[in-house]
Amino acid sequence: MAQPISLCLIGGFLGAGKTTFLRQLLAGRSSSRVGVLVNEFGDVGIDGKLLYDSGVQLVEINNGSIFCACLKDGFVRTLEAFARQPVDVLLIEASGLADPGSISDLLERIAPCLARPYHYCGMVCLVDCTTFEAYADVLLPVQNQVAAADLILLNKTDLASERLVERTAKSVRELNGEAAMFRTSYAAVPLELLHSSLVSHGRSGGESNTPWNRPSVYTMKTGPLPSRAGPFKEFYRAVSPLLLRLKGALEFSGEALHVDGVCGQLELTPACPAEKTGIVVAIGRSQQDIWPAVQSAWQSLVGTPVTLASE
Repeated sequence: MAQPISLCLIGGFLGAGKTTFLRQLLAGRSSSRVGVLVNEFGDVGIDGKLLYDSGVQLVEINNGSIFCACLKDGFVRTLEAFARQPVDVLLIEASGLADPGSISDLLERIAPCLARPYHYCGMVCLVDCTTFEAYADVLLPVQNQVAAADLILLNKTDLASERLVERTAKSVRELNGEAAMFRTSYAAVPLELLHSSLVSHGRSGGESNTPWNRPSVYTMKTGPLPSRAGPFKEFYRAVSPLLLRLKGALEFSGEALHVDGVCGQLELTPACPAEKTGIVVAIGRSQQDIWPAVQSAWQSLVGTPVTLASE
């Protein structure tokens, strides 16, 4: 029988630290041959570009959740293709809005069609302690990600008060009382702990990802910004109540910066060489068209030409 491919799913809400965690896994990997599948909700991949220098086989599936009916066929074809590749481990970074409860059932259904079987190691769910309370009660995928997890990392504890971390831990335990749980900063966790604590419990359930309830997603395109980041920060403060996430890369006065905004918090860091500047993906809080408000705020606060294409 062919050697199974170990499959690990990485989940967590938008901005929880999934890509940071994945990069650390890749940096610390042994001689295992690793494949990576990155799933993003926008039609332009952002996180995948941050991994291009990692020397792994990488595939991106964008414009929705791989667990939604609209993309599931493509997800299955990708799993079938990886099963024919010389990889020992497949790491899947799910969209921050994914509802991954059906992964075990899906792997079981497609097993007869695979050149090599998958061994599902389980799901690692990253929880952003600074934003979990704001979203857990209003977005079902946030709850379902935690409920489906086999290992939970309470991340960004360095940015949250001890009281907030404790409240988050209590809320997480109410959703999932079985998974191992650890506190982390910058998604850092010893690989030895990961190997010893990640055990699939075989959880499965229904899905909340459907084409009709997906939020509005936009791709903003603009040229270099002649000013420093001050006007852009004002823009983000103005539109953040409309957004779940804003991410991409922009050029500010000759400096390329990676843009990451979630729950009113904006982080600007040096962009990776592979990132294309001038493209930012915005995910709205609902299906409502937010283009007029975003365009108005951009024109009044930033001023450079911008296009915003609804998906």
